[in-house]
Amino acid sequence: MNLFIDIDGVLLGRSPITSKPALANDAHKFLSFCLDNYSCFWLTTHCKGSADTALDYLRPYADEAFLTLAQKIQPTYFKTFKTEALFGDYYWIDDQPTAYEFQFLEETDALHRWLQINTRKNFDGLNEILKFLKKTHPTAKSLPSKHLR
Repeated sequence: MNLFIDIDGVLLGRSPITSKPALANDAHKFLSFCLDNYSCFWLTTHCKGSADTALDYLRPYADEAFLTLAQKIQPTYFKTFKTEALFGDYYWIDDQPTAYEFQFLEETDALHRWLQINTRKNFDGLNEILKFLKKTHPTAKSLPSKHLR
C-alpha cells in the first residue's frame, strides 16, 4: 500500500514549548514504521519531482538519523493539486487539502483515504496516525524497543 506524506503540519509541527516550527513528537518512530510497512512518497509543495528539496527543507529541524530515514521516501510530482500524484491503494496524510482536493476525494469515493493531522495544533498527532496505520495494516511489523523513546 502507498503512503503519501506531507511535511508542514504533519512531520513539522509547532513546538508547544517554543511555539516555533519543530519536528513533531515521535517523528522518528512514525517514519520507521511507515517505511517498514508501506511504500512511502512525499506529497508536499516542498517536493515536486525531487526529494532533495524536501530533505533540504527538513534539515534545520531534523537530526541525521531522521534525515537518513527521510531519504528513503520517494518523490512525487504534481502541477497544481496534490491529488494529481495519488495512485494505487493509498492513504494520504495531510493537514489541509484544498477545496478542490476535497472535491476530488469525494467524487472518487476516496475521502476515507485522507488521514487528517495537524501537528501545529497537536504536537503528538503522529501517534494517533500511527495507531490507525498499525490497526489497518494486517502485516504491520512492530518496532523493536530501541525505536521507542
